[in-house]
Amino acid sequence: MAIEPWIAPPRVAEAKVITALPGMALLLAIALTLAACEYPGVTHPLAAQAASTALATASPTPTPSTAQNPDSGTQEPPPLTGKAQVSLKDFRLDPDRVTVKAGATTFVLKNEGRYTHDFRVEGQGVDEKAPKVGQGRTFEWQITLAPGAYRISCPISNHADRGMSGSLEVAP
Repeated sequence: MAIEPWIAPPRVAEAKVITALPGMALLLAIALTLAACEYPGVTHPLAAQAASTALATASPTPTPSTAQNPDSGTQEPPPLTGKAQVSLKDFRLDPDRVTVKAGATTFVLKNEGRYTHDFRVEGQGVDEKAPKVGQGRTFEWQITLAPGAYRISCPISNHADRGMSGSLEVAP
């Protein structure tokens, strides 16, 4: 009895491939999960790309913090307020140098990155942390600060080590 070619029995190699598919899918899922993890000292490809793009597109136009006085030609600092806007990006703070007046200070934290970020103020006996801010969200956080120099950062994982840190100057 002859077996026709289109009705041939399954080969052993094909059966092994079919039974190996679930294991390969599991390995692929593990590999993708590990690829999404953050490792200390390893620059995320998107962070490196964003930094190089920011440097390439830097504009020499004056910003409010460097606006010139038309009468004297000197630069004037912006007026001090008790409110500061900080954009949380992957992996930097914008701006990374903030100056506010002493007393009750409101930080308007806007997460413009892909990852959840946080905001911490340290120095002068203060170590306070705002609630986490999810991707695309904005949160207003109030803290009372005395005059002095502080460090600001994102304390999640290794974000500060990767560039999410800066300075805060509180003026009297």
